[in-house]
Amino acid sequence: MERQLNACGFSSETIAAEYETDAALTEASQDMTDPYFLAALAAETEQRTIDHHAAEARQGEVKP
Repeated sequence: MERQLNACGFSSETIAAEYETDAALTEASQDMTDPYFLAALAAETEQRTIDHHAAEARQGEVKP
């Protein structure tokens, strides 16, 4: 399955994970050691990594 990236190189999955991270930090009262925040941040990082790999894979493609 091809990862759909926007013009900035982010997928909707990464954007959703970013919102979740922001919400987790708010819920944790800005405590960056809170386990909920850390789990959300790990998920966001994973999505960003997948986006990065998708962008790299596309760089090798020939565009018409």
